[in-house]
Amino acid sequence: MYEEDIEHALRARKYNAIRADERELINAITYDTDGIIKRRPCFGYSEEFIGELQEHDINVCEPDEENDDGWTFTLPPMY
Repeated sequence: MYEEDIEHALRARKYNAIRADERELINAITYDTDGIIKRRPCFGYSEEFIGELQEHDINVCEPDEENDDGWTFTLPPMY
């Protein structure tokens, strides 16, 4: 009886968590001065978001589960 509602709630929860991670990264990019941003491997980003970052010359290194490395984002030089 509640199966569809629960499935929808879980999908919405995942979607909202990914969007929150993306907003947090955008904020970090805004205020970064080092050019390298690192995030824990548990953070999630949509393929569309990663593609947009790469289109703007941001190098994206995905987490390496074997070494427990997180995400690394290398920003283009400041102009």
